[in-house]
Amino acid sequence: MSDEPIPEPVTVVGLLADPNLPGELATRLAEGLPQVLGARLDTPRTWQVETVVEPFEANDRGERALDRARERVRRTRWDVAVCLTDVPAKSSGVPVVAQVGEQDRVAVVSVPALGGVRLLPRVRDAVVDLVGRLLGVEAAAAARRPTRRAALLHEPGVQAEDSDETVLTRRGTLRLLAGMVRTNRPWRLTVGLGAALAGSAAGSAFGLLYSNLWQLATNLDGWRLALAFVGSIAIFVAWLIAGHRLWERGSPEPDLDRLLNLGTVLTLTAGTGLFSLALLVLNSVVAAVIIPASYLTRVLGYPAGPADYVRIVVLATIMGVVAGAVGSGLEDDATVRQVAYGHRQRERRQLAAQLETREE
Repeated sequence: MSDEPIPEPVTVVGLLADPNLPGELATRLAEGLPQVLGARLDTPRTWQVETVVEPFEANDRGERALDRARERVRRTRWDVAVCLTDVPAKSSGVPVVAQVGEQDRVAVVSVPALGGVRLLPRVRDAVVDLVGRLLGVEAAAAARRPTRRAALLHEPGVQAEDSDETVLTRRGTLRLLAGMVRTNRPWRLTVGLGAALAGSAAGSAFGLLYSNLWQLATNLDGWRLALAFVGSIAIFVAWLIAGHRLWERGSPEPDLDRLLNLGTVLTLTAGTGLFSLALLVLNSVVAAVIIPASYLTRVLGYPAGPADYVRIVVLATIMGVVAGAVGSGLEDDATVRQVAYGHRQRERRQLAAQLETREE
């Protein structure tokens, strides 16, 4: 009788991810996922992880994401597949975290439903839980921790019309919206607005160099300046949406359109807010360098203090943001539309159609 140890079965886990953030998360996750699966799932297996980044969510805006994933993974040698998408979805008004097909051992995770913070650990926990669920493997004793992250997918699922499909939901629309903004990565908008930055610099320079505006700024009430600052951001957001046609409408799913539009508005607000704060800091430095306190005192007719500088800088920033909104009309559409869900969906459909045509 041979004393050689029986080799452990090899299980191949496939990660299929949409481009952009889901693809980046899948790539980062794959590096240590075999070790995590071995530690957290109570089964003697050797784990292999393969990652494919391509649009599998192509034609129907996420309504049948699981069917699209099934079609894609049937051409692989994977034993189990977990697909990551940045498309949000709801079931009976509750955010969908995952759709699970037990028979085909396929699951689709909606990354935005996991929230806007600690995204990689949450995705890792979701993937491990789903792999265990699809393979019928219990969590190892050392991994059974009653944490909020670990309990993310442990709520009862809702059986879909397809008897093999289970929809896992989790209440928290605010968490979903935070995840949508995080998935859109609004800081990319701030970095990409080159023409808007040029317009903002010109508008701010006028506000910082024109002494009559100093007098106006120092005579405005604080609430007026604050309201004007918020209003300038609102103008910027509205200009971006109108100028680059980011508003979704006319689809068969108005509820999804509203959700996507709200996510786009929040993303643009966050991006332009970061843009405005960066401009505010830059203007503060410029004002401190080029406006001597003695000269400002002569213009204002009383001893100038820090509060006067703050008011001048805020007014100059407001002028810069409005000028930047005008300049944003010169931006390349692709730069701005990358933070809008509707555009990325259309882009994925086109790419997926090209891939299908090549395969045929």
